[in-house]
Amino acid sequence: MEVDIKALQDKIKENPNDFKAIEEYAIALSDIGQNEEALKNFIYLRKNFPENAKVLYNIGIILEKLKRYDDAVKAYEKAFNITPDDTDIMYNLAYAYIQIKKYDEAEKLLLEVIKKDTEDSNAYFHLGEIYSRKKQHDNAIKYLTKALEYNNTDTIALFYLAYEYSEVNNIDKAIELYNKVIELNHDYSWAYFNLASIYLKLGEDEKAINYLQSTLRVNPNDIEAIKLLVKIYSKHKKYAQAEKFLKQECAAMPLNADVHYLLAQVYNLLNSHVNYLKYLKLTERKISTFTGDSDKLKKEIKEAGLKN
Repeated sequence: MEVDIKALQDKIKENPNDFKAIEEYAIALSDIGQNEEALKNFIYLRKNFPENAKVLYNIGIILEKLKRYDDAVKAYEKAFNITPDDTDIMYNLAYAYIQIKKYDEAEKLLLEVIKKDTEDSNAYFHLGEIYSRKKQHDNAIKYLTKALEYNNTDTIALFYLAYEYSEVNNIDKAIELYNKVIELNHDYSWAYFNLASIYLKLGEDEKAINYLQSTLRVNPNDIEAIKLLVKIYSKHKKYAQAEKFLKQECAAMPLNADVHYLLAQVYNLLNSHVNYLKYLKLTERKISTFTGDSDKLKKEIKEAGLKN
């Protein structure tokens, strides 16, 4: 139901102590993305109700939306201390802990959440995420699989599970799951990229090329996909294809140093010294966007006889 923000403003103007209206107003503001203003209203409520867990919980939600995770944790912790059995507060606090890499604290809370709600797919997913980050692959697979039992169309859980299977060298299962991710979401560029990486390791370069092209169809600025595609072209001495491809990328991303540097390297392999110097110089002009080793680049520029 759409909230009439103007009506709430009028209500508060008539009675500045109408705390229910202030709460509804703050939530409505947050719902439309006005989080800073919403936060001011919740802080005002907290001054009047310092031990109200719901107010503290809502403050945590807004701070989380603002990516102020350390502050969100403090608000959630205060709410949790007041109502330690509230699974919503537990879950949100665990999520905020994950954002600041307090994995042990998050794990403990999420295990409590699934004790209280054995079908909470999000809690299972985040446990799987924690174990993935801890490199505890068996546990990651266990909890991600459980998450998918209760939400089998969760593409993020499927993606994580595919990655975990690749980490334990169950490549067939990883390929199967990455393809399922793509079936559910044709625009999941990381799934295409990871499949390309798998096929490259398997020596199936044509399949890798196809999946990298799909990656770039979805995300044309994926520099890692661009690098990998050029690497495969160069491996097979398909320099003309690499040159054509990179010229298109340079035109599409004129301020990106990485693509200009890659083209310089292709021209170096082609023994086209003039073009090598041209694109190396263009790389130098855009060095602030270079994601590679800047010191190595500067040394190469110096050795090529260009002014640094």
